[in-house]
Amino acid sequence: EAMTYRKTAAISGLGTALLAPPKPSKLLIVGAGGLGPHVAMAHIAARPSLSSLRIWNRSAPRAEALAADLRAQGIRAEATQDLDAAVAEADVISCVTMSRKPLIKGALLKPGAHVDLVGAYLPDMREADDDTMRRGTVYTCCDRGRDEVGELTLPVANGALSWDDIRGDGRSSGRVHVCHP
Repeated sequence: EAMTYRKTAAISGLGTALLAPPKPSKLLIVGAGGLGPHVAMAHIAARPSLSSLRIWNRSAPRAEALAADLRAQGIRAEATQDLDAAVAEADVISCVTMSRKPLIKGALLKPGAHVDLVGAYLPDMREADDDTMRRGTVYTCCDRGRDEVGELTLPVANGALSWDDIRGDGRSSGRVHVCHP
């Protein structure tokens, strides 16, 4: 389990290193489970300009506990109970939940925000709504299994994306434009 957390966090951090806007300062972690601290550390390592970390979790005490653990390691972290406000302010958003309904609303994203969706790995799981998926370029870490992930299959089924819109075969150049409002 620890190795899986580290590997997943490393992939997320790499995505942020390659795709996030230059010098982001505000990081939002959505989910305070076992993967949360690893993803927080990976994003901060990938982009040292991330100086503000907020954590949201359905269970506020878990978000508070993770924020306290990260502060004990010298990271400026705070829990938030207002997910929508935190989304609107964040430069980088990393979702590590197993949600079956969208948590991230594309209408709230600031232009240029980087959204990292990690937790929804089954056909009926989603961390972000169709508007989120429409607003930017969608990358996957690999093509394998992408037709089994609700984060991709549901927006494709809804017409928000086509399979041709999704990148991730190693031939894409990384961030070339910001999200459009």
